[in-house]
Amino acid sequence: MNLQATACNLWNNESAIMGTAPELPFLPPLEPISTCDRIIATLKDAFFAGVLKPGEPIVERSLAQQLGVGTPPVREALVILQEQGFVRRVANKATYVTEYTPEEARQAYELRVEMELLAFQWARPRVTKTDLARLDAKVEILVEAAERGDTRRFLEQDLEFHQACWELSGNRYLTEALRRHMTPLSVFVILASGFRPTSEMAKEHYVLVNALHRLEEPEFSETIRRTITSFAHHWPTVVAAP
Repeated sequence: MNLQATACNLWNNESAIMGTAPELPFLPPLEPISTCDRIIATLKDAFFAGVLKPGEPIVERSLAQQLGVGTPPVREALVILQEQGFVRRVANKATYVTEYTPEEARQAYELRVEMELLAFQWARPRVTKTDLARLDAKVEILVEAAERGDTRRFLEQDLEFHQACWELSGNRYLTEALRRHMTPLSVFVILASGFRPTSEMAKEHYVLVNALHRLEEPEFSETIRRTITSFAHHWPTVVAAP
């Protein structure tokens, strides 16, 4: 048998084998992740892990060298993190990890209570049974994280729960304001306070879901305000200031 015939036989055999192979299930295409997004994810990991602490400077060139990337994506990532409230950029000086004094934390939390109460008030007439079921599921995950003592997972899930509530308000400007205001406050103030989650803390979120489901005014607003305010007592840094 010559080489040409051998090649034809091999091709026919391979085609026959491939023709009888089961088809793969549908797999969605991978989403491209930019260098900037990877830098943001790496820095957020460092924030949650306490590797980068509140008040520490971040030098663009040093960070770029450490991560093995160019300075433009680092600069872009820091701009985005500034918009999200994780860092503070001082013109012509440096970029610093966001830091709160006890008084700043107290004032920020007072603002959070008023803004989040408004979000819940706007969400109440819009909420559906599907929304309530989704919120209940998030609280269940929150309880599981607390029972495992997984502080980072607890904080991430806590933010997911509250963001879902803000989005139910139907006002994207309020949602974005709360997200920018609350995310760094939660990460830096709670971690700095030595916070440790408990299942009782997690289950307090069911009060908010129940209020959306069952309560009318004025009991609704009174319950939301009281519950959100009580969360601060788990953060010694917030309640320590006079």
